[in-house]
Amino acid sequence: MKPRTEDDILSHAPISVKLGDKDYSIPLLAVQAQREWRKKLFAELAPILAAFNLTVEAKTMAAGLTAALLTFPEKLVDLVFLYAPGLPKDEILASATEEQIAVAFSAIMAVAFPFVPQLGMVRSLLRANLPQ
Repeated sequence: MKPRTEDDILSHAPISVKLGDKDYSIPLLAVQAQREWRKKLFAELAPILAAFNLTVEAKTMAAGLTAALLTFPEKLVDLVFLYAPGLPKDEILASATEEQIAVAFSAIMAVAFPFVPQLGMVRSLLRANLPQ
């Protein structure tokens, strides 16, 4: 996935993805719609993460990992089509690979969370100002 350029960002260029043998353009969501999509993202993925036992116990960790591996790909597919409901879902599911869906999801995540670099910078600044 190539990073979006400043021109892409300023011109509101759609996300370009290849699914199956076809190229698709996914229009960007505006701020309010983007916020709603992020809420749905967390609502969909929270149960998968909840299946993990954060204390290291082999049996429960294995069960959580199995549940995540079975459920997570389907959730990613659902979230791609939730972000881009205009895509021809049946056609794409019949021709695209899960790897292509993962690339599309990553591209969507990059525009859905554009403030991640700034959060990292602020976190670094705050750590630098903590008393040692």
